Amino acid sequence: MIFSGHPPLYWLPMPPIAPLPVEFDDPPRRAPEGASEGYNVPERIARTLEQAGIDAPCGLYNEALELARSGHLGAAAGRLQMLLGLDPEDGDALLLMAKVLSAQERPAEALTRLDQAVVAGALPPAGLREYLENAIRAERAREEEQRARLMAREQGEIRALRSETRQLRSDTVRLETEVGDALSREQLWKLATLGTALFATGVVLALAYLPASGVGPATPVASPSVVVAAPLAVEPATTTASRSAPPQAPAASGRAAAAGTVHVVQSGDTLYKISKQHYGDASRWEQIQAANAHVLKEGHGLSLGMELKIP
Repeated sequence: MIFSGHPPLYWLPMPPIAPLPVEFDDPPRRAPEGASEGYNVPERIARTLEQAGIDAPCGLYNEALELARSGHLGAAAGRLQMLLGLDPEDGDALLLMAKVLSAQERPAEALTRLDQAVVAGALPPAGLREYLENAIRAERAREEEQRARLMAREQGEIRALRSETRQLRSDTVRLETEVGDALSREQLWKLATLGTALFATGVVLALAYLPASGVGPATPVASPSVVVAAPLAVEPATTTASRSAPPQAPAASGRAAAAGTVHVVQSGDTLYKISKQHYGDASRWEQIQAANAHVLKEGHGLSLGMELKIP
């Protein structure tokens, strides 16, 4: 994370300044008798003190000088403020105030007081103006450096935020791609599953309806009858039998000699096999079927021991 702890103070919003809860609607005081309406109060105080034999500017200046020498710069500045209130054009007081403000590291205010002292006729010490100007330049340089540091910090944070934003965008694109690939794989898996199910269903239906269509050899059931195979499933006979009756049934051959050759059905016989055995051609099985239509009443069904006339 970029931000840790509390944010810098310059990021905190400044509270709104509440309006002043009072109004300056008090009536002004009446001036003392004999005084003009716009009389100068500091001058009147100074004149009053002078008439009373009190040299307030001198006493305040000496007190301020003693306090400044002892390191009490705040108290010295207070005395000088009172002195300048009585006599704003006191050059010595203005020069001493410039020195006090300089010692308090307030060079801009000190330079202003120094200019006022020069205008009032005071002679500043050598190097004081140069010192104050250098201090002002150093102060401005510090301020510029502080602003530059703050700006660099803000720019660094902005760059970090932009980098994090780019990374988040890249992660978002990668996740969207992975989700799309996963959805595509899911669709392919569904299609493959559906295709497999349809193929298996077709195979089951084909196997279920194959015996009824008469294609291929049928499996024997409980009945001992033999089912004739389709012409494409005929296997060639191992030997070619003569047109005479098989030796297993000489009596049957004798009985049917006048009408033609008689074949006694054995285990594994089919009309194709019998046609191949007697004619050497399996395609003449229909002649045998037609000649024995009175016996073969149930389609191609054969039974063991059945006597078939061979035309």
